[in-house]
Amino acid sequence: MWKAALVLYWLLGLGQPLRAQDDAPAAAITPQDCSLDCIRQGGPGCEYCRITRADLKRALGFKSINVFGSCIPWPCFKFLGEEDPKICQHYVQAPNDVKVEFVNELNPKSETIVVSWKPSYYGIAFLRGFQVSLQALGGSSVACQLFLFHRNVSLEASHAQRVYKSDPFPSLSLGSQYAVTVMALPVPEQWERFYHSKIFSTRSCEEKNGLEQCKKDWYPKHVKVQQEGTAITVTFNLAPPKLGIRSYFSLCSANGMKTYTDITPNSSNNQTHHSYQLKDLQEGTNYTCEIAADQVDAVRKKFYVQVLHLQKDIIKEHQESGTQEEVMPLSKNGQTPPRLLICYSCNDGPAHVKAVMQLGAFIQQHMATQVCLDLWESLSVAEEGSMAWHCRQIRESDFILVICSQGLNHRPKPPEGDHKDEGVNRGLDFGSNAFSSDTAVQLIREEVGRAKAKGQDLSKYMAAIFEYSEETDIPTELRLVSHYMLTRDLQLLFSHLHGVALHRPGHYLKINHISEEGFTKLPAGAALQLAICEASMASR
Repeated sequence: MWKAALVLYWLLGLGQPLRAQDDAPAAAITPQDCSLDCIRQGGPGCEYCRITRADLKRALGFKSINVFGSCIPWPCFKFLGEEDPKICQHYVQAPNDVKVEFVNELNPKSETIVVSWKPSYYGIAFLRGFQVSLQALGGSSVACQLFLFHRNVSLEASHAQRVYKSDPFPSLSLGSQYAVTVMALPVPEQWERFYHSKIFSTRSCEEKNGLEQCKKDWYPKHVKVQQEGTAITVTFNLAPPKLGIRSYFSLCSANGMKTYTDITPNSSNNQTHHSYQLKDLQEGTNYTCEIAADQVDAVRKKFYVQVLHLQKDIIKEHQESGTQEEVMPLSKNGQTPPRLLICYSCNDGPAHVKAVMQLGAFIQQHMATQVCLDLWESLSVAEEGSMAWHCRQIRESDFILVICSQGLNHRPKPPEGDHKDEGVNRGLDFGSNAFSSDTAVQLIREEVGRAKAKGQDLSKYMAAIFEYSEETDIPTELRLVSHYMLTRDLQLLFSHLHGVALHRPGHYLKINHISEEGFTKLPAGAALQLAICEASMASR
């Protein structure tokens, strides 16, 4: 009985100071600059220390990958546990009360945040530090900060009321969503309840800078171009109503000629998007266009328009005797060209990537097809995130062509640039998408495998190799779909895209400028052939 009373008395005694501390404001603890020797030896002045990439290099003997910032797997063991592994073998529960605070920043186009949290009561005596990571939702890159206590620190239960802070995370995009994760160290073997994640949004431009300042900084982020017959339709997202932007304009230029279009949407029809038509554009011409709010010094969004040839004499039908020739229309008036997504591997070098780009240009200019290629849409890829952009294109495209090569079957190695340590003020590098197309190819392979297992139609998917690649470079799953050798099979590819039979009894179809011997007569065809030759030499 007396034991139970003693335990109850002890619990009440412990609980009273904790409740009292809840009423008092807790002073935030900010990171210190410390030496690794101080952390490992437990000297004074290094109670809560930031670990930089320079510290990682000294500890590991080599540079860490840029994208991981100052974080590595199992940091406690690497920095504190090599001499005494037991120090990093205890369980510590996830931090509590994770908050995000916006910090004043002079740059009106970005945001800076600081993360704060409290440690958990459970396992606090064995707490060795924290790891804080930040990732843009829809993006692929991560910014990460590592903080350690020196080896002799042992926190008490009352210290669970302390508030710890990260260093600033700068250069975050306005109006974007991010996920922040605070992880307690050491990391347990069972990955459960040792971290706390929080999703937050940065302030919009108008919330941070005011409406008047943001009118000129706003621009349409999503622009879609469609050609139906000879009509070019452009769809873009409208400014938020609270900005008070009522009119827009677009400007297209090519060959020294400019076409200006005033745009005044009717907000009662649609408050989020608007479509308008570009007129007086010439067929077979590439236009560089801009669209913006009709405001002084407004930011302009650049996009490109390829006006396709849709004349009726693209396909000619020959009798086998060769004595007569008959013209067959390519498509009915007003039919939308098929939408083709081209995916490829970056691992075969810049010459291979250039060949892919020239192939896309040729298909779009001379095969009456709208081509989607990440190389042409770098701004959209950066805005959406490479994974989200590719998933959307896979979903919306009529056909998907995977250019197979030797590098497609090799796992890419992340690049390690010779960057200087920029400390905690280094911004998030959300523009790095070096392996995005390779990841998309993996998704396509899995989708083909699932579709085959379910007995679904596989005609949406195609594989192709250039002349310098081998058929063995085509992954097993993609051998289930139609595959072509380019440039030899350009006519077969055209047949697949447009559903046109090349042969029938007594007749065959010849497609102008797409035959194996004729495509090089076109400038785009000659450029494609040259790029393939250069890639072939580079692959030897």
